[in-house]
Amino acid sequence: MDNRGWAVVFCLLMAVAVVLELLTPSMGAFTIVALGLSGASIYMGFRWSESFGYIMIASNMALFPLGLWIGLNFLKRSPIMHHHELTHGSQSSPDARPLAHLIGKHGRAITPLRPAGSAMIEDARFDVVAQGKFIEIDTPIKVIHVEGNRVVVEPAAQA
Repeated sequence: MDNRGWAVVFCLLMAVAVVLELLTPSMGAFTIVALGLSGASIYMGFRWSESFGYIMIASNMALFPLGLWIGLNFLKRSPIMHHHELTHGSQSSPDARPLAHLIGKHGRAITPLRPAGSAMIEDARFDVVAQGKFIEIDTPIKVIHVEGNRVVVEPAAQA
């Protein structure tokens, strides 16, 4: 293989190294390899001819961001990112009921909410957090927001 062929191979391997850097925990090793391959590609391009060397500079400048874009798109869809939103909340035990159905429900504080405490909502006891200020025992409350296993309430009189 002549210098022109090696220049193209090194340029393509540089793009692969950029993608691998994003997908593996190499702590910059693949970035250093990519920079070395890019330099080797440009060097081999100039060994073939001056114009081909400039073509390899342009190719490397185009493939580097393309490799970043491809790597980031793979990364977005990979299990590493866990790019899922929980619409119904999450609890600490797998058999716990979803809490999203509590939004808008009324109940009663069974402990002082300063701001965390317990409340009885739909004949079940829930750990809740008061929105804003202190809420006394036996104060009617309304669920205004659920985020994961965090149930936010306010006094029902404010609603």
